[in-house]
Amino acid sequence: MTRILVVLLLISIMAFAAWLGSSQRASAAPSERAVVIPVRLGDRIQVVDAPIGCQVVRMRELGRRITIDCRRAGRLAGTYGTLFTAREAALIQFKSRHTASRIVVATHNGSVRRCEAG
Repeated sequence: MTRILVVLLLISIMAFAAWLGSSQRASAAPSERAVVIPVRLGDRIQVVDAPIGCQVVRMRELGRRITIDCRRAGRLAGTYGTLFTAREAALIQFKSRHTASRIVVATHNGSVRRCEAG
């Protein structure tokens, strides 16, 4: 009889542990389940459930540095985007589909400057 009780107790403990583990995984924040996905020059990134995307490009205007260019999908005129390189991060405003102005530029471990409109 004691052996049966021990086996039932062990089965109950294992079932409780399995239930506890599955409930903790289900309630985990998205960042806890995130994975690192390496990207290369030319790759595109699309955010699930949001009209936001990024692309890895080499920008002539930034000295041909590899840049992550993020912006929203759709019409660009009047919207904002970001440019991120190994040297700096910039907030840009699109004037048209192909023209943008830098609004703020910050260098890593350095200065921040607001760019004049025009």
